[in-house]
Amino acid sequence: MARNKSNDKLVFSWEHPYQLNYFAHLYGKNEEVEKFLRRHCANGSLENKTHLEVFEMIEEELGFPIP
Repeated sequence: MARNKSNDKLVFSWEHPYQLNYFAHLYGKNEEVEKFLRRHCANGSLENKTHLEVFEMIEEELGFPIP
């Protein structure tokens, strides 16, 4: 699955499980990315972040390049 760049400005909605699946899928169903997203959803640090900002956080904290 390829990243849809037209979604980069959309706000990440952690309430919707399909968004977690979308991000994890872009990184090859990487469990580390999924754990990262779940942890940050639980502590509220993804609130009001755009998709691009979430990709940048993953790159900064986990070292995975933006897909």
